Amino acid sequence: MDWFYTQMVQMHTILAWCSVAMFFVRGLAFQLGAGWAANSMGNLIAFGVNVLMVVSGLSLWALLHFNPLRDDWLLCKLLAVAGYGLCAHWSMSEGRISLPVYLGALVMLAYAMAVSITRQPLLGL
Repeated sequence: MDWFYTQMVQMHTILAWCSVAMFFVRGLAFQLGAGWAANSMGNLIAFGVNVLMVVSGLSLWALLHFNPLRDDWLLCKLLAVAGYGLCAHWSMSEGRISLPVYLGALVMLAYAMAVSITRQPLLGL
């Protein structure tokens, strides 16, 4: 394995937890009507964290020769991340109260993280 593998995994993990915490706090505050939750600075920070997470994830994907057509856990994770992105965007859109969609985004995010950790699409069931 290359010398930077461990650091890249650690960076990806830290960025993922940072993204989770930011979405949880900002999303809950937005759902409760806090104006600061949807400001442009928070959006910029969240975008930056997510871009770095995607870059590190794609680098790990290439480094470890993963293939979503062969690795079913990766395909499930990518589908859950896409669903999370759609629900997260929809739940924090201006002028909408969409707590069920926000909770759905959290469930998809939890599933994506659990699949990342266990590498089992059914999570051991």
